[in-house]
Amino acid sequence: MQRHRVAVTDAEHTAQFFDAGRRSALYGDFKWSLDAPAADDWGPLGPFTGEKSAPMSLTMQQAWDTAVAARAGFIAALINGELVASGVHPATGVRSEIHPAEWARTGLVLDVRNGDLIEGWYGRPYGKHTVRWSVITLRAAKQPRQKKVRGHGYDWDGAWAYATTLRAEDQWNWTQHRRDKKQPLPAVRKTVEDKIKQWFAAKGGAPNMSDIRQNITIPLYAGRRTRGKRKR
Repeated sequence: MQRHRVAVTDAEHTAQFFDAGRRSALYGDFKWSLDAPAADDWGPLGPFTGEKSAPMSLTMQQAWDTAVAARAGFIAALINGELVASGVHPATGVRSEIHPAEWARTGLVLDVRNGDLIEGWYGRPYGKHTVRWSVITLRAAKQPRQKKVRGHGYDWDGAWAYATTLRAEDQWNWTQHRRDKKQPLPAVRKTVEDKIKQWFAAKGGAPNMSDIRQNITIPLYAGRRTRGKRKR
């Protein structure tokens, strides 16, 4: 919405629309209907020309339409539980979370300046409305942590194929490495494990070293030709 601000020249009647969410700078209305389509027509008014207000400018109309769409997305996030609201209940004075179903009720208005959820602002005599919640605050809902199963998502078959090449006699300079007693591999297994970890890292990420040890190093040093079933 703010991207339209620079092109709007009616500073007197529209500035607070961008600054504070005032629906109509002329009447000081900070109250947005949650479900009444007719209220969408009561947007910021253009500058006066004589006794009538000029039509809303095209740029201001675009900003208004963007704000209305954002309002719909905001309310949907509250109903779906993506945003969690808490407020003070006027009857008890106790702050508690507002159930998502509350935002799906009809006839509600949100005062974006004071943080009040009001019932019966439109369609009732002046002053005959009920504040259902006040001093409302918001927070994002906690997303459940996706626990990644250890070892999954890695190319173990490719890593095993690479590891078997390390078992070739000509892969190592035995003047620099002490040879294992049974396999043509360095006696210090970490030397091989580091190479395998580097192979994984080049593919985008390396698994836990204990997984490399169980799935690659141990069968490799045992002289197996196939890796077998992956262990966790």
